Amino acid sequence: MFTPALVGFSVQKDEFWFKELSGVSLSADVAINTKNESHKFSSDLLFTHRGISGPAILNASLFWQKGRICINFLPKFSEKNLINGKKQLSSVLPLPKRFVLEFLRNFGLKDRAFYEFSDDEKSIIKRLFAYEFAPAGTFGFERAEVTKGGVKTIFLDENLECKSVKGLYFIGEVLDITGMLGGYNLHLAFTSALKVASALKNN
Repeated sequence: MFTPALVGFSVQKDEFWFKELSGVSLSADVAINTKNESHKFSSDLLFTHRGISGPAILNASLFWQKGRICINFLPKFSEKNLINGKKQLSSVLPLPKRFVLEFLRNFGLKDRAFYEFSDDEKSIIKRLFAYEFAPAGTFGFERAEVTKGGVKTIFLDENLECKSVKGLYFIGEVLDITGMLGGYNLHLAFTSALKVASALKNN
């Protein structure tokens, strides 16, 4: 079974405010927890008219399995820097002002100094350090960089020939091998093709 990979996430109703930020980019930590392991990606993310994308999200999509993800929008900012500040939140946080104002608007809050918020409101603001949500899905195959899934290598020999059907070879994204961003998938496509071409030449 093939699924889209290295792809952005569409959002459910609670995160529709993401769509209002289309074009805004920022650095963040994105964490994915599965049944057996956890993964964290530190890079840029990008808000789009469909949801959220960018390198951190694309890499996270490799491991997402219809569960929740967690984004730290302030990976290099300490909560302690909020407490004593007298400036408006949008001036204190190292985030695009448009992002901060939209975040506050979504939760019915006005831009003011952190100490002026109630305890409940402060809890909402602190979600910026660990914003959990469940994506509605992905942007699909038409927006995906690669596909995930395919023929498992345990059924192939060292030349990528099917062990049970002589003369049948598999290369590239047909294989159940998917890498993160950085040219790894192109490298696999080229090297697997070279491997099979060499095997055919020697037969």
